[in-house]
Amino acid sequence: MRLRYNFHFPDLPSSCECGEQNSADHALSCPKGGYTIARHDHIRDSMAEILSYAGVKNVEKEKLLQPCDHARLHPSNNDAADARMDITCVGFWRQQEANFMDVRIFHPCAPSYVKKDLPQLYRKNEAEKNLAYKRRVREVEKGVFNPLVMSTIGTFAPEMTRVVQRAAKLIVDKKGENYAETMAAIRERLRFDILRSTLIALRGTRRKIPVLNLAGFDFNL
Repeated sequence: MRLRYNFHFPDLPSSCECGEQNSADHALSCPKGGYTIARHDHIRDSMAEILSYAGVKNVEKEKLLQPCDHARLHPSNNDAADARMDITCVGFWRQQEANFMDVRIFHPCAPSYVKKDLPQLYRKNEAEKNLAYKRRVREVEKGVFNPLVMSTIGTFAPEMTRVVQRAAKLIVDKKGENYAETMAAIRERLRFDILRSTLIALRGTRRKIPVLNLAGFDFNL
């Protein structure tokens, strides 16, 4: 509730391990400790599991993209040789069609976003993902790209909503379950993933925990 309405958290440490002044907004954006990556990975893993449950074929995570011809891409496209896609599958929208999905989680109360409303932030983050990957996926992979954009307060961007609705329909068709209940279950799963990772980012330590070296230690005391 405090995050949704951008209320102050009174019991957070005053400074972060990275050296910056601490706040809820900083804690949800600071890369130190790996919590931003973990938040992203939770949604990636849940979406891949949901697609598999829906009967989508060949669901894979972090698949390496094919080498690309730079002449066919826009300078703003991601043309890196080691570029990977968060989720790939076959037949999500149409039979035998290759589908590519990439996750982004943004914090709407970050200082750089405070003057923008949620619809603007959805468009911005989806446009950046599309610019990075959509043309490469179409021209090189011969597939369809969908950005999976969520906020740290658990809201879905339009493309993410379309993907969730399609997944729910596939589950209903395959399992005979109720559509409204299936949609609610998927939303609940993803929002709890966001909530859990957000709380960990707010309360978790960012210090590197030393590993105890037990080499040469005699356990036969």
